[in-house]
Amino acid sequence: MMKRPSTNARSLGPALAFAIAIAGAACGNKVDLEKVPVGTEVDVTRQDGGVVRGTLAAKNDTTVKLQTRSASRSVPRDQIVDVQVVDETPTVLPARATFREYTIPAGTDFDVRLTSAVNSDASQVDDAVTATLMHAVRVDGIEVLPAGSLVSGEVSAVRSAPKVNGRASLALRFSAITVAGPDGRYPISARVARVAPTTRKKDVATVALPAAGGAILGAIFGGKKGAAIGTAVGGGAGAAVVLSTEGPEVRLPEGTVLSLSLDQAVEIRVPIRRE
Repeated sequence: MMKRPSTNARSLGPALAFAIAIAGAACGNKVDLEKVPVGTEVDVTRQDGGVVRGTLAAKNDTTVKLQTRSASRSVPRDQIVDVQVVDETPTVLPARATFREYTIPAGTDFDVRLTSAVNSDASQVDDAVTATLMHAVRVDGIEVLPAGSLVSGEVSAVRSAPKVNGRASLALRFSAITVAGPDGRYPISARVARVAPTTRKKDVATVALPAAGGAILGAIFGGKKGAAIGTAVGGGAGAAVVLSTEGPEVRLPEGTVLSLSLDQAVEIRVPIRRE
């Protein structure tokens, strides 16, 4: 009697085995990870309910690596509960899936509006600073941080305007961003610094003008000798003004717009809304 050909997927070519794995899925696009070729776009669901979508970049006995548009992600195999192929068929995620994970890459720029005032002559290191996100941040076309999200941090360095030389400065460090939801607070790292403008040109003018004035007054009251004395006195008076007058401070009132850039990538969880 002729032996029937085996339909074991291992005896078939990779492409045909993959097609059978998809066609045999009883629910949605769930497939056997072993039969999914590298380069396929998939949704991977973890035990904690997180879903990562990306292109299968590599896999071994312990780890699956996915490449998203913004980052490379590794998922331990012992945490995977479901894998589905992303194609034209709508993906049906398991009930365990509760949120999708997105990576905001390092270097992402965004603008915030201060909701608390900070000043170089009044603020202290570690004083709290708050702001709100002016525009939504999107990853792969998905809004992951809505406009109005709270951005919080602290004063990291401050120097008031010195009387002798140097300039006032102020540095802020933002360390968290909060959105609505149970897991809505995420650590971030973004910094901004401001330095007061130089007053050197103004100081030179302050010295020169009294010197000229002293020369004029000296000439009126004592001729050439008086002019020389007047110049010396005028220069000294001008120098005294420079040394005793403080330069401008750095003041960032409530409502000031700051541009920030992320020092490190941030992982954001976006809840899955089911119809």
